[in-house]
Amino acid sequence: MYELEKETYLGNTKNIFNNTQGIAVVETEYKNKVYEGWHSHNNAHITLFLKGGTTEKRKNFSENVGPGSLLFYHSDELHLNQDTLFPSKNINIEIEDHLLKELELTEAIIEKSVQHTALTKFLILKIFKECQVADAFSGDTIQMLFVQLSNANTHLERFEKSPFWVKSLNELLNDSWNENPGLQDLAQVLNVNPITISKHFPKYFGCTLGEYMRRMKINRSLALIQSSDHNLTEIGFQCGFADQSHFIRTFKNQTGFLPKQFQKL
Repeated sequence: MYELEKETYLGNTKNIFNNTQGIAVVETEYKNKVYEGWHSHNNAHITLFLKGGTTEKRKNFSENVGPGSLLFYHSDELHLNQDTLFPSKNINIEIEDHLLKELELTEAIIEKSVQHTALTKFLILKIFKECQVADAFSGDTIQMLFVQLSNANTHLERFEKSPFWVKSLNELLNDSWNENPGLQDLAQVLNVNPITISKHFPKYFGCTLGEYMRRMKINRSLALIQSSDHNLTEIGFQCGFADQSHFIRTFKNQTGFLPKQFQKL
């Protein structure tokens, strides 16, 4: 068991971007077997898996993760990884304690924000894209994107206190993620006035119905792009997009990358 210093991971560190404000972005590759024992990291961090996968073990749980999986690690939290697939690749957003204090945030707030999985993934990808731009504005832009990420739990708190129909609507939308349900259709299934859904949807979901459905579709496409043999046209169709251009535009808008660029990460 050992502790890894900041910006250090068990795999091969490919790229590091540090904006000197307390956020480091580290791309890590796993091409062969690494240490599989218990270890921890100095700083809290969020990991987004791009390729491959592993069995992630913590003190109280174990789970298999793969492309599109999102994990949060507290500073000094013990964990281990076994049965890693090769090659594997992930993006790590590392947050220093002094930045959390300056922003009046806690690790618990970041952990809860990560539960807003689709939005958090897209913001991480936009942060990663900004690292590739790396101009005079990138440091400030990355911090702003991180603050946006940390605020994602605001809508989660409202959602947890929402009326029963809101939770039923969420389940319905997740079940029909690759379809294009309209407001009237949803209202009929839920036996709720469509005006009620229209009026309260942004309050509980943090966006419009169209934006929410597009997020879900693009979220599903992340794993398909990195782990399937289907071409991008087929993936766009599977995710409910009528044509490839709409899929490409939406993907770029949500993640900052074109689908082909993301495929090559």
